[in-house]
Amino acid sequence: MVTTDRDTIRFTTWLAPGLPLGMYEEIAAHVSRGLGRDHELSVEPKISGPISVADDRFTQGLTDVGFLCPPSYLWLTEGSDPSVTLVPLAPVHDDPRNGGRPQYVSDVIVRKDSGITSFADLEGRRVGYNEPASLSGFVSMLARLDRDELGVDFFGEWRQVGSHRAALTSILSGEIDAAAIDANVLRTWASENPDAAAALRSVDVLGPFPVQPVVARASAGSELVDALAAELARPELAAALRPFGVVGFGPISHEAYADLAPMVARAMALVAH
Repeated sequence: MVTTDRDTIRFTTWLAPGLPLGMYEEIAAHVSRGLGRDHELSVEPKISGPISVADDRFTQGLTDVGFLCPPSYLWLTEGSDPSVTLVPLAPVHDDPRNGGRPQYVSDVIVRKDSGITSFADLEGRRVGYNEPASLSGFVSMLARLDRDELGVDFFGEWRQVGSHRAALTSILSGEIDAAAIDANVLRTWASENPDAAAALRSVDVLGPFPVQPVVARASAGSELVDALAAELARPELAAALRPFGVVGFGPISHEAYADLAPMVARAMALVAH
């Protein structure tokens, strides 16, 4: 049994309700049973992870285990005294484009009746994104522009809308023309809104990128990280997560996320200006 200064292990997800809250509830319950501890699960729905001291629940001692977007993980670990440690396992989602690995893609989504059939057709269009700390919704689009040596003014307008789900609603209403949507969020949303989903289509695929990591509060020590990894690897957890489109957990390293750092830094610099 892992022991710390508290009997309760505190989880926070920054990824719900885009990804199903029930998935994180299942993980938290499974881990806490395995560790012989009570648990609490908090949801931070407005951002996809901390990118400022004020948001860092780990340094504040409010969270022991977190689920967040890769740019936040990079921010939390970039200094000499990182507030989190990577758990070396991450979810493997049931999407053939992931190749059975802990990675994911974004679909560039438009209305079927928009006349947009390719990424090139987005020139001059209104493009939405969830928020700037998002790899799937914002950083991925900047990387696509860089790949084709296109400037950020290729789009007629960038509009921050707050979440992937809000971006999908804004596409349907005609407020924006397109957005990059985490494919796992899209699948969940489409299952809940089949008629609305039928009015949309993907015109490009961005990625794959390393999937959103699981992290532990650094001050809790390596014992917690090791125990978390052992619990995440259990086949009974994989079976419980099948309804959420997760087939288990696969190995991931810090280097996989570190490779994203130049792309993320460019995105953050763009937002700052």
